[in-house]
Amino acid sequence: MLYQSGLKSYKKKTSYKPYIFSALLLLIGGTGFFFRQDIKNLFAGDRKILLEKERKNVQQQIHSGNLEEGSVKNFQSAAKDYVGANPTDELGYFYNALGNYYSFLLNGFSFDSGTLVKLAYSGFNDFLKEDGSYLPILEEMYRNALRAKAIDPAIAENPDNETMIAFGETIKQHLSRKSLTALLNSIAYDKISPEFKIGYTWIAILGASLSGDTEFLKRNLASPESSSSILLTDREAHFLTGLSEFRAGQYVSSLNYIRKVRNENEDFITTGSWILEAKIFRLQNLHPKSIAILEELYPKAEDRREEIIKLAREIIEERPTLKTKLNLELESDQ
Repeated sequence: MLYQSGLKSYKKKTSYKPYIFSALLLLIGGTGFFFRQDIKNLFAGDRKILLEKERKNVQQQIHSGNLEEGSVKNFQSAAKDYVGANPTDELGYFYNALGNYYSFLLNGFSFDSGTLVKLAYSGFNDFLKEDGSYLPILEEMYRNALRAKAIDPAIAENPDNETMIAFGETIKQHLSRKSLTALLNSIAYDKISPEFKIGYTWIAILGASLSGDTEFLKRNLASPESSSSILLTDREAHFLTGLSEFRAGQYVSSLNYIRKVRNENEDFITTGSWILEAKIFRLQNLHPKSIAILEELYPKAEDRREEIIKLAREIIEERPTLKTKLNLELESDQ
């Protein structure tokens, strides 16, 4: 057998590169799986930093009285991303509620004394009928704040989240007077963030007036925020106190307060005080006095005539033999 000298035998070499690459992928994947929570927390931390940065920007705009739509939308977008990435983290829903609160302010709501007095008199229903755009925002804020608390009850230590819940409860008026006051009392005012300082005092005054807790009302009326930021006058404070006493069933005390607020101009407070006095006389079984007040008030209160006639009709229904100069049938047809 012939053998050619000088020729070497050839053996094909095996490439290990694909195996090394696969091993690296497995190693990286395994490391990622093992440290997945740490990685998740890292990104969550970055999102939280972004949210707090956006929040600080919004806070500054609220303080300067120049809240911008773009800033609110940026915050809401960051909050939505946070919830999407961390659906079981209570902070995400707190930030969502906060975004709703900012949207509420952006829509033009102001924690002023005039709005406060009107809402304390008639409640939120009439206000929301005039502008229904606020209701979905408030409902969503309330639900998000409650959801944050449901995920982790420890967030009750967050006074901002509790303030948003208290706002919702004040509007809904589902809680008893004692429970609403307890909720508002449980919030540490000195720990509330700047954008909630005025809002908390405003809500506390409104809630106390609606629920009839005069002691709690007076404590908040003495707050620096009530005079320096909400700009409540003594006259408005007396009217709010009269409303609170009325709802507490302290009719004599209520009369003392509401009689202090009247002036020659038939403005909202003056007219409201007369209607309130008519209601008190009705509750004291002094129906003729109630009707006499309403008959005298009717010609002077053009914008409150529907309210006056409604009350007069209720009084006459209770005392059918009582006569009135008011044309109840005519108003009923209109």
